[in-house]
Amino acid sequence: MMEVEEAAELAQRYLDEAVSHEGMTFALVEGEHAQIGSKFYFDCQSAAYLRSGDIRDMAVGVGYVCVNGETGECRLLGAVESARLDLF
Repeated sequence: MMEVEEAAELAQRYLDEAVSHEGMTFALVEGEHAQIGSKFYFDCQSAAYLRSGDIRDMAVGVGYVCVNGETGECRLLGAVESARLDLF
């Protein structure tokens, strides 16, 4: 089982490689993480919004990044699935 720091690194790498695109990059929200069983959940948002706080820079419809602490597999949850977990 990995530590939260390793899971956070995997989550950010996943955002960089699979989610971010030209025009909008994503970053983890500092301090917003939770562990349930062997899964780690991280809140994320557009990097521009995290820098500016301007609602016009906010990414809408994205949810948490989930990292399987056993396999390292990452996936982005949808907003509805994340809302059901109600972690943050």
